[in-house]
Amino acid sequence: MARRALSNDVILPSRMLPSDALFWYAEEATPALRPVVGGLFFLDRAPHTEKLEHAFLQWVERIPRLRQRVHEDPLRITLPEWRVDPHFELHYHLRHLELPRPGTRKELFELVSALFASPLDPARPLWEAYDIRGFQGQRAALLVKVHHCVMDGVGSMTGFDALTQSKRNQPIPLPRLRPGQPPATPVRIAHLAAESLRIGADNVKAGAALLAEAIRHPQNVLDQALRAARGLRGLLSDLTAPPAPDPLAQKATGIGRRLDGLTMPLPWLRKMKDALGVTLNDLMLTIVAGAVGRYYCHNKLEVNELHCMVPMSLRRDEERHLLGNRVGMCNVLLPIGEHDPLRRLARIQEQTATAKRDRRSAAYPFLMRVLTFAPTFVIRALAQATTGRINLIVTNVPGPAEIRYLAGARIEAIYPYAPVTLGLPLAIALLSYADTYGIGIDTNPAAIPNPELLHRFLDEAAKEVEKVALRKRSSQALRTRRESNASSTVPQSPATAGRAARAIAISSSG
Repeated sequence: MARRALSNDVILPSRMLPSDALFWYAEEATPALRPVVGGLFFLDRAPHTEKLEHAFLQWVERIPRLRQRVHEDPLRITLPEWRVDPHFELHYHLRHLELPRPGTRKELFELVSALFASPLDPARPLWEAYDIRGFQGQRAALLVKVHHCVMDGVGSMTGFDALTQSKRNQPIPLPRLRPGQPPATPVRIAHLAAESLRIGADNVKAGAALLAEAIRHPQNVLDQALRAARGLRGLLSDLTAPPAPDPLAQKATGIGRRLDGLTMPLPWLRKMKDALGVTLNDLMLTIVAGAVGRYYCHNKLEVNELHCMVPMSLRRDEERHLLGNRVGMCNVLLPIGEHDPLRRLARIQEQTATAKRDRRSAAYPFLMRVLTFAPTFVIRALAQATTGRINLIVTNVPGPAEIRYLAGARIEAIYPYAPVTLGLPLAIALLSYADTYGIGIDTNPAAIPNPELLHRFLDEAAKEVEKVALRKRSSQALRTRRESNASSTVPQSPATAGRAARAIAISSSG
């Protein structure tokens, strides 16, 4: 296939959002960080090569940022720009690989581990994809990795429908192609100026609306201010909390990674959460805490709590298609030393409920609005200050509810992966897909030399929670039956009881 590029039509370069710039600067501030989000697709067969390339071209056409690169001004006093890459070449970003025979699962994960930990070229659009053939004979896999400054986990689902198909033999037309060129300098400057004016106007408009509300309903504004203050206090507490002492983090050397993955039936997990009356996110945090606690206990490490970063999407329904990072962070102290799953769940619920009550995640948009006026060195300093303060990551992303296909291949499972960095021994990402729940396990091999144990312990911890969920559901059902029986036994009045007794006597004498 010849080198081709997509039209940029009315897409012009734009300033990077402060929330996205945090990830861009974090990589610079912490060279041992790979701020990428990734997904590994298990396919039932090798996809059709030409159709696969067409599918990726449609993906890039739907998400123009995937053919833009980052540009910083020489003085580096303003946020970076997104500019169209005039040399965009699909074959650089989409690569075709072959596993050596016999193409085992272990060999596949060894390959994708090295690919995921390698840095992206900052001079090119910030994504790569690997079409991997020869997996377990005729099967295949696809690894996609995208820089976190381009999109967050929920945003990664934006172009999923453009990349995949609803039917196996669905045609994938080749998009209309033509060379793309960045706009002329005067056009670019005019666009950036207009964008800056729009952001300023939005901020002024928001300030005027707040002032008007304060005049009409001062108590409402005071309540909002108090909630915002609580949220900011919780947010600053999360950002500045020192990591808990972790022997595994001390063993972590380099950023070499070892990936693994497992799936759990989604209906099974939903039955558990419904029986316990909790959210799926709290249920999975309880399972992860149980598995991690088992691993530490197995290695005779006495650790009771770990700081876990839990990203929380701030997207409204109408924003699900937008790019960029619209995500807040919640620091949950995982009670990995708690052996009772119900007590473990209660402690996690208490923390997540507190974060929701004080609107901690809602403080992130306010912080991002403030950062639009801040010099870039402030954002750089914030990015550097917030790295290295967590012990592990657990992120949960809702995925597609229907079976999808990729260039003629059925997608059997999807394993998501979170960013990796030196000193972070473990990151776990969760993604629902059809009736399965994909769990991506990302470990530092120096800290966790036997990650297969985590695979086993996650399964054990889930079955442990299932047992207490079944007991709770059984006790609830028994209590419901007793209440139903009690309500159906209506006491009789004395007159009614007397008539019934006489009727029984007459019947007996006859």
